[in-house]
Amino acid sequence: LVHTYLSTTKMASSHILCHNNVFNLSPNPFRNRGLSSLNSNGFCFFGSKSRISRPSSLKIVVSERRQVEIVYDADERINKLADVVDKEAPLSRLTLFSPCKINVFLRITSKREDGYHDLASLFHVISLGDVLKFSLSPSTKKDSLSTNASGVPLDDRNLIIKALNLYRKKTGTNKYFWIHLDKKVPTGAGLGGGSSNAATALWAANQFNDCLVTEKELQEWSSEIGSDVPFFFSQGAAYCTGRGEVVQDILPPVPLNIPMVLIKPPEACSTAEVYKRFRLDKTSNSDPLQLLHKISSDGISQDVCINDLELPAFEVLPSLKRLKQRIIAASRGQYDAVFMSGSGSTIVGVGSPDPPQFIYDDEDYKDVFLSEANFLTREANEWYKEPASASACSPSDDFSRNFSSSVE
Repeated sequence: LVHTYLSTTKMASSHILCHNNVFNLSPNPFRNRGLSSLNSNGFCFFGSKSRISRPSSLKIVVSERRQVEIVYDADERINKLADVVDKEAPLSRLTLFSPCKINVFLRITSKREDGYHDLASLFHVISLGDVLKFSLSPSTKKDSLSTNASGVPLDDRNLIIKALNLYRKKTGTNKYFWIHLDKKVPTGAGLGGGSSNAATALWAANQFNDCLVTEKELQEWSSEIGSDVPFFFSQGAAYCTGRGEVVQDILPPVPLNIPMVLIKPPEACSTAEVYKRFRLDKTSNSDPLQLLHKISSDGISQDVCINDLELPAFEVLPSLKRLKQRIIAASRGQYDAVFMSGSGSTIVGVGSPDPPQFIYDDEDYKDVFLSEANFLTREANEWYKEPASASACSPSDDFSRNFSSSVE
């Protein structure tokens, strides 16, 4: 928009003005800009027109200060130019939601010769998650990772960096990234936050490389990072077997809008320590396929939300057992089921987003992590979308901070 100011005695200079002096260059400054109002001080307010229309005439506005504004709209050729720019411009930034999961039930079925255990579990993505911001780096040697959370490794011990290294190894590509991890999912929680970050990083790397490989290939490669990572390439609900890496997509067995509350004490459960105390003869004898069928037909209830890792986890962290017992006792039917997710230490209450009152009143629980959530899925060929109501933590608005790893 060109505003030419004419005074009563002489012509002033020409200016390009915007009301707040901020130009948003993404995805394209030429697109979706329509003039909706113009005030007497020469500032313009942008509306939401999707195209710039050819003006039938010039609009001339005379203000009280004896200034004349000549408003000139660009024509349709600008929109055609924008189409070309959008099509040819390479992807340089990407922000993705990285949701966590819960195990609605978790059966450990056998001990494997390789020392691992076979499991059978209903995994489901939920609406609590981290936010990952990717930006192409000029480095040709390393990625740079920063985060808002203390204690998170920023080198190749982090599953995000492992995932990006794996992608480059498998594909031969050489793109490196700046990544900021806005961490909301607590660590050591049995929620698969790190595994989700790894899957999200693989998805992002593939987007930056024009979807060089299929989702199926990403899923297969991801098992090299961790047993839970392949699950996140499902549509959000899956029956998982093997070490967890054998993923069978299923339709969501329960309504997605069922509320839940996540309650995690500050103490984490070491997965290795939990499995060290695990005894196969102390597990449930319920058929996991029957559990899945019952959930699909009758919904979630306490008797189907079996977790064979609860007993050893409660030995590792006795306070976790007391927490679960207190939640059940205090709920008075508030929840359809109360159970531990994964190897702990998150206790899930399905059926209500609210924790019991003692969580607020008892000094012993002043430092627990609390979040409401619901079940989540994704559309085919798209990554998970952050729900508008997600409020466990506000995402960071500052992606221009100093990165914790230097760029070479």
